[in-house]
Amino acid sequence: MLAVIAIGATDQPARSAPARIPAPDSSWTDHLQVARAALARNDIAAARPELERVDAMVGGHAGAMYAIAGIAARQGDRRAALRWLDDYATTGLSRSASRDSSFASLAADPEFRAIAARLESNAGPIANAMVATGFTDAALLAEDIVWDPIHHRFLISSIHRRKIVAVDTIGRTSELVTAREADVWGFYALAIDTTRGRLWATTAAGPMCEGWTAADSGRTALVAYDLASGKRVTRIELPRDGSRHVLGDITLGRDGAVYLTESLGGGVYRVAPWAARFETLVPSGTFGSPQKPVLAADGRRLLIPDYPRGIAALDLTTRAVSWLVKPRTLASVGIDGLYKDGHALIAIQNGTTPKRVLRLVLDEAETRIVTWQVLEQASEWLGEPNHGAIVRREFYFIGNSGWDRVNPRDELETPASARPPVILGLELPR
Repeated sequence: MLAVIAIGATDQPARSAPARIPAPDSSWTDHLQVARAALARNDIAAARPELERVDAMVGGHAGAMYAIAGIAARQGDRRAALRWLDDYATTGLSRSASRDSSFASLAADPEFRAIAARLESNAGPIANAMVATGFTDAALLAEDIVWDPIHHRFLISSIHRRKIVAVDTIGRTSELVTAREADVWGFYALAIDTTRGRLWATTAAGPMCEGWTAADSGRTALVAYDLASGKRVTRIELPRDGSRHVLGDITLGRDGAVYLTESLGGGVYRVAPWAARFETLVPSGTFGSPQKPVLAADGRRLLIPDYPRGIAALDLTTRAVSWLVKPRTLASVGIDGLYKDGHALIAIQNGTTPKRVLRLVLDEAETRIVTWQVLEQASEWLGEPNHGAIVRREFYFIGNSGWDRVNPRDELETPASARPPVILGLELPR
């Protein structure tokens, strides 16, 4: 995760080539890469200004804050170390600073010990959600959930089992779609077009899907099904280029257009109503890992959470990308699901400690995050939370999705002790 930046064990710079100086028009990621390279050489003097630049460019980058605090402590700069560590604590994230050797020189400092205690307490639970229903299969690897207002049911996508499950209002489950075709794999994103009676779903091949074959690695597609019967209507595959891609998240436009983010390559695409091809809105490499987008109130911008940084706004006419201004205290990394609630956003944040559900209040123009609050974190059934759906004034979302059991080879591990996913529900603030 970009929210965590490793720091070397000593403060002696290595004898190697000096750090590359980013060009004047460099992005924040350029500065982050230079900082990481300097840290790998243990050149903390070169890393610190690069990390400070990252923090300034992003408007508050939690990983950079913590890293700078550790570097300052190792440099004997007590005042700066405590200030940066206090900044990190205000984000609500948790780290074990008292057990971090970078802060050994401050171990007996009362002010450091107070901040370290705050960091520990940040991991405490905030429990507002109730379990609406649960599943019995711990190997679902549940990814997305949508509410079907026509048939009064939730639809949940399963990556590992390669199916879409329906859950009615009394908790009965059934299979709406099962991927028996060779060109459909694990199901990721879902979106319902009630006007046309369609269920849109994205699918991708990879080791997380049972029965996948290596020959399909890198393939990903958008598939439409009849909402009532689950019968396949159409399929559009993203052209292959030799790299692995995952069309991970989608949202629908008011005209029925499908907007898609590709989480590995970093591109954003659109499929116009009744079209049979992808239109590139921004190419691969534009984002680090774009997640579930939502349309802004004006309908002219797509708000896109980029997993390693925060929330971007893509102008659908000019294709220009800007970033929502945010409070410095808001750690905006790790946002996976994003949902519109008036002039507020509900965000699932699963790339942080603790994992959280946030409410982000926007200004009237929806260009700035004004305030934020935690709705849920570290509660009993939250586990690794995933996507959600707003139904009237309730937010229903997937808890204990199983993503924390995906190993470095992208394989799902399901020991006997694994807990199955649940659907959690909480009442949204008025």
